[in-house]
Amino acid sequence: MKCENRVLGHKSTRRHASGGIILVVMSLALLVGCAREQRRTRTVDAPTGSPAKASPVGPSAATSTQAVGLPNVGPLFEPTPPPQVYVVQSGDTLTAIASRFGCTVQVLMEANQITNPNLLQVGQKLQIPTVQADVGPSAILLPDSEFVNGPAYVDFDIGAFCARQGSWLIGYSESIGGQLLSGPEIVSLVAHRFSLGPRLLLAILETQGGWVTEANPTGPSFSYSMLAKMADQLNKGYYDWRGRGVTVMTWEDGTTTRYAPTLNAATAGLQYFFSLRATKSEWQRLVGTGPGSFLETYRRLFGDPAQYAVEPLIPADTANPSLVLPWPKGEMWYYVGGPHGGWGDGSAWTALDFVPDEGYLGCQTAASWATAAAPGLIIYSQDGQVLIDLDEDGHEETGWVLFYLHVASAGRVPVGTRVRTGDRIGHPSCEGGFAEATHLHLARKYNGEWIAADGPLPMILSGWQARSSGAPYEGTLTRGREVRTSCECWEPGYNGLIREE
Repeated sequence: MKCENRVLGHKSTRRHASGGIILVVMSLALLVGCAREQRRTRTVDAPTGSPAKASPVGPSAATSTQAVGLPNVGPLFEPTPPPQVYVVQSGDTLTAIASRFGCTVQVLMEANQITNPNLLQVGQKLQIPTVQADVGPSAILLPDSEFVNGPAYVDFDIGAFCARQGSWLIGYSESIGGQLLSGPEIVSLVAHRFSLGPRLLLAILETQGGWVTEANPTGPSFSYSMLAKMADQLNKGYYDWRGRGVTVMTWEDGTTTRYAPTLNAATAGLQYFFSLRATKSEWQRLVGTGPGSFLETYRRLFGDPAQYAVEPLIPADTANPSLVLPWPKGEMWYYVGGPHGGWGDGSAWTALDFVPDEGYLGCQTAASWATAAAPGLIIYSQDGQVLIDLDEDGHEETGWVLFYLHVASAGRVPVGTRVRTGDRIGHPSCEGGFAEATHLHLARKYNGEWIAADGPLPMILSGWQARSSGAPYEGTLTRGREVRTSCECWEPGYNGLIREE
């Protein structure tokens, strides 16, 4: 079958050892061939601006969530100790798998009778042997609800806290996206974007450089980009452990340290974060409980972290929201990005990308409308972003929240609007990020945690269930026997979706 498919706009990402991202811009191209042969675009979403929140308003009669065959989802995916079985995913290499589980390629080959390390098959089951590795500290540093920007932060005022401390941050200012923001406003912006707890961020800043309480901080120069990089690394540690099953940290010298099996995601996130910026001996101190530790600093600022615990952060009987495809009935849009980060590379693979059937738009604002996938309250509408609060309590930290990105300012729904399913949200564009081609980015949070699109609370849109192929931006949507595969192309039978209901 002959297929004529146009690429939306190539962008690849490459990660430094430090965790930073380099954007490599490649030329736009016109490709002729089958959609299955398309190369993946890597779009890094990084909008600008400071958060604003609607005041809580009364409840709506609309019901925004219901159980959809998942009456009890159980705990989210978390690591299990070896030995274990790993199923090879699209994009895997034996080297990457060995690094992930803290063993060598040779050990994996011997355990699985592999003769050629370059020949792996998607779906192949690999036995992951027990390996000798140091086991890290087992002390729990924070509850998960203190790590994410969740219910424990509804009433926390970053500016007021910093003012009471006489914080150096009060006198700092920086222009972000054309707005002059103070230090506390930058912390608030990072907490909003990455969905990380403000107390966590402030304790990190104090531990790393004394920015919260010292008149003359000793750390490197503070900036939004510095804090955003830290936030992405914190998220990577949290979601690698929480949803991607990573069980070890690998040091620069190639040695590994295995996470203690009794950790929670917040502690794993902190252990990973500090492993990127300390020697092993310094790391042991930072992730311990004694003098000079992160926990000591946190307690000095905020007291016992257990007082803020909301457990479980995601109860086992959490109802999956009932969602529809986010565009008008009868229209065909194309599935161009499978599960990937909600914000930055580190967060859970929660987001899906779609483009309307308007041909190649470049960064021209689409004429088509993105619409509400569920009823709710608009609590944020700026900088290319729209947040729909499904429980309508006015707080992005609680319950289900739908996150739309790259929504043009012209025609965008205002804060405070109650929307019904199918109501207009705005036009897809490139606003709010480094996107090189117009598209709509849709993600979900629950109680401040980014929820992976492929489950165990999968994103289901008009009956189409998201599944990851094991690498960011790769994946499918399935409905019964129908399958649509993410692709930077316009092929109705391959990645086209019509909203029918």
